[in-house]
Amino acid sequence: MMKNLNDAELLSLVKKDDEKAFETLVYRYNVTLYKFIYARIREEHDTKDLLQEIFISFWKNRQNIITQDRILSYLTRAAYYAVIDWQIQHKKILARQTVLLEKDEPTAFPIEDQLISMELRNEVDSEVSKMNDTMRKVFVSSRWEAKSIREIAVEYGLSEQTVKNYISLALKRIRLKLNTDHWMLVYISLTLCSQFLNGTACMI
Repeated sequence: MMKNLNDAELLSLVKKDDEKAFETLVYRYNVTLYKFIYARIREEHDTKDLLQEIFISFWKNRQNIITQDRILSYLTRAAYYAVIDWQIQHKKILARQTVLLEKDEPTAFPIEDQLISMELRNEVDSEVSKMNDTMRKVFVSSRWEAKSIREIAVEYGLSEQTVKNYISLALKRIRLKLNTDHWMLVYISLTLCSQFLNGTACMI
C-alpha cells in the first residue's frame, strides 16, 4: 500500500505522475505543515490557502524536485518562504492602507513584494549553505523540519544546550546577512527571530 512507502519511493512515483502517491504525501504531511504555518501567522483561512498553494506548487514542479533531504524538510522550507511572502504582503497592505487613509487623493504605492521576497530567499539560502555541516543540519532540523530542541539533540548526539547554541549562532549569522536597507526585511527578521529568544520556534 502507498502509506507503507517511504518518502523517496513516493517522490519517485509522483515524478511519474502518480496522483495516489501525491495524495499519500499530502495526507502524511498536511497536518504538520498546517500547524507550522498557523503557528506563525495565526490566520486560519490564509493558512489553508498557503497550504494549498504549497502542495499545488509541489505537484506542478514535481519533475524538477531534486532533494537529498526528507520530503518534510523540503515542504517545510516551502512553507517557511510562503510565510515570509505572507508577512511581507500583509505588512505592506497594512502600510498602504494607513497611507491611503491619510490622503484625500488616490496615491500610487509601489509594490516590491516579489523582489524583496526573492532577495530574502537568496540571502538565507546563501548563508545556510556556508554553515558548517553540524550547524546546517541543526538549523534545517529546527527551522525547516520543525523539530524540537530535544529531538535534534537525540538525533545528532548533542546536548540540548549545544543545539540551542548552534541555532543562536545560525540566527545571528542570518540576521547579519540581512543587514539591508530594506526596512521590511529587517522588521520581519527581527520580529520573527525574537520569538526564538522567547522559547518558541522562529522562522529565520
